[in-house]
Amino acid sequence: MLRRLDAQGHILAHRQVPIARFEVSTNGLGVTLEVPSGYTLDLAIWHIPGGEDDLIQSLGLIGSLETQRYFLWSSHTAYACPADLYLHLVHGHVYENHEVWPRYWRVCSELDAYALYVVLTGLLRATGKRMYDLLRTQVVFSVIARQAKDGGWYHGEWTQDMESHHRLVNGAIVMLTAYLGEYEDPVVRTALEKGMAFLVRHTQKITAGTWFMHDSLEADVHSLAKYPFPYARSTALGKSVGNMLILNTHLDSLIALDLYAHTTSDTQYADVAASARKAACVVLNLRTAEFLYRLLCRILELTQLPKDEAMRLPATTRIIKRLGWKYLAPRMHLIKAIFPRLVMPNGFVDRSLCQKDHSTRYQSVHVLDLVRYQRRYPQDGFWPIVRRTLEYTQHSSIRAHWMEDKTRQDALGFWAEALYHLCLLDPEPQYRAWLAEAILDLEDYGLGLPPSLLGSNAEAIAPTLQCPCPSPVDRRLRVANLSRGDTIEWLIVNPTHQESPLRWETSLNVEMVWHRSDAALHSDAEDFPQIPQRGWIHGIGRGSPP
Repeated sequence: MLRRLDAQGHILAHRQVPIARFEVSTNGLGVTLEVPSGYTLDLAIWHIPGGEDDLIQSLGLIGSLETQRYFLWSSHTAYACPADLYLHLVHGHVYENHEVWPRYWRVCSELDAYALYVVLTGLLRATGKRMYDLLRTQVVFSVIARQAKDGGWYHGEWTQDMESHHRLVNGAIVMLTAYLGEYEDPVVRTALEKGMAFLVRHTQKITAGTWFMHDSLEADVHSLAKYPFPYARSTALGKSVGNMLILNTHLDSLIALDLYAHTTSDTQYADVAASARKAACVVLNLRTAEFLYRLLCRILELTQLPKDEAMRLPATTRIIKRLGWKYLAPRMHLIKAIFPRLVMPNGFVDRSLCQKDHSTRYQSVHVLDLVRYQRRYPQDGFWPIVRRTLEYTQHSSIRAHWMEDKTRQDALGFWAEALYHLCLLDPEPQYRAWLAEAILDLEDYGLGLPPSLLGSNAEAIAPTLQCPCPSPVDRRLRVANLSRGDTIEWLIVNPTHQESPLRWETSLNVEMVWHRSDAALHSDAEDFPQIPQRGWIHGIGRGSPP
């Protein structure tokens, strides 16, 4: 690939390199490439020694799991084969594989690196191929190589000043805890310690406790002048004007902090964690202006109706819907600044207190973070909030709202990721059905499965308890690997319009009890369970597959 970069490392343009001449002779292979002025050549070449037969075979024998699409958490693009790693790995750093608003350049992202790490780990577990261990190790040390001297990672998504986005920093921290959970490495440990110290420094005191900031532009009035969004100048809840009180980064930072403490046994930030948890509890339990927000939510729900359903509304209701879309939604940040609240009466969770961004896309991210938070801090009593947000997301029109617009469809990936984590916390069959429906949606829109569904996310399942994800012969089938320890649990989804038998690419010595989505029973006389069209089967067993 040809790429044009600026001094800060943003990728400003990219295109395939033209081949000027291609020569083959008895002495070798010769390729002449044309590199225009201002561009750099990015060319990945693998040298595989002759004795490395396993690596050569790894490239030649590719199973169904290795060619399906996996949804990446930062760029929302898909990984589908080993070569796709080099759409992200550029000049030794991990980039997003898309252009980001508002400058439409490509930036580095540790969150995409973490997603790639989980995918590669899952494929390593499933196939046993050393290639995936080498690739995920390359991802880890590429992230470490980009760490700044102060322990942070800087991105410049919005400005030339290379501001830091702390959710991406959290991606690096959580990935390093996962690696350190398998391999003790002093370089990784030092990078992790520096990264956590950087994150803790970027906090602010509000009345309720410590709040983790979303990005470095929130630090002061000078940097806030470069903030790309309109915002309400509010000091509600004792925050500074610059603190937008963005929820998802705060919860994600608390999760990263707990994983760090668990992995390293470093307790120096215990007071920070306690204070930040107190702040989270206060903010999430705010019930300000209940009657007002119930009314506003009713209006905003109309703006999320599918177009065909909205067209059938009575004329007066359509007028209210239009007023909500045109005037209310763009002013919600002003209302929240006066009446502080993020968790709404209907189960919708707003992204921030003061930023002008009434984003429905972030609902699935909030559900995901709340479920993850519940796993790390069950004593904080968030289950009622979690269940309300789940019910709203599943039963309201918001998922259809996401599907209607390509710019919102990435929310479906985070919804499926949230349901995976939920299934590990709660054995309720209903949640498996929701997850299967979410997988059907992902297949319909070509987004790919979230990486964790391979069963390789160390945040959810410790590496010693992770089980290989089985690989079906029918490459159209999708597997959610809910196994952990000696409990084997698989959800197999058939997105096609014909019934399909379940056969595995390798023999699995596991006895499973299967249940079909259409409630038909699987007969023991059948060699292979039949998966209904646009349906799924759910199996539970004991043991540990090879």
